[in-house]
Amino acid sequence: MSANGRCNEHYLSVLSVLVVLCVLTVSVGGCASLRKKFTRKKKEKANEQAFVPVLDPVDYPPPSVSPEERYRYNYSLWKVWYRDLVKNIDGKESDKSQKYLVGQIIAKLEEMKKWVSEAKQKELSEAVGEWNAILMMYEQPAAMRSTMSLKRKVEASARKIRDQFNPEATKEFLVSGQ
Repeated sequence: MSANGRCNEHYLSVLSVLVVLCVLTVSVGGCASLRKKFTRKKKEKANEQAFVPVLDPVDYPPPSVSPEERYRYNYSLWKVWYRDLVKNIDGKESDKSQKYLVGQIIAKLEEMKKWVSEAKQKELSEAVGEWNAILMMYEQPAAMRSTMSLKRKVEASARKIRDQFNPEATKEFLVSGQ
């Protein structure tokens, strides 16, 4: 035999020994570790904590916010909604978003009415009526509605609210809260 033949025999014998060792290792060890990997285990309940009922509830006092603070808050929100409405009118945004903004303005004016005396409530009701008239303008199709007329009404009503219903002007008309 040649040297090349002996190398092949030696290579085959080493390969066969390795194959026998692998088969022997798998048969003795089995596939338990492989089976463990793919077997679902139930979650342990050690992490769960038992439910403990509250026997003595703690009563917290209601938050104390003065009528002036509530009025100022609603007035500042009214200003934000008004600015957004003017931007929408100038930007020729959709009627739906403008109606929404007018609705929010009306809601803030209604909320402001809760914190002033009856005389100022009547005046605020008139302002709400003006904003409701503005809202009714949106019932007409956009082509039939004058944007300039709408904007003039919005600005006139806003000017009246800024002048007559700003927090400094209504300080003396504030009532104690509900």
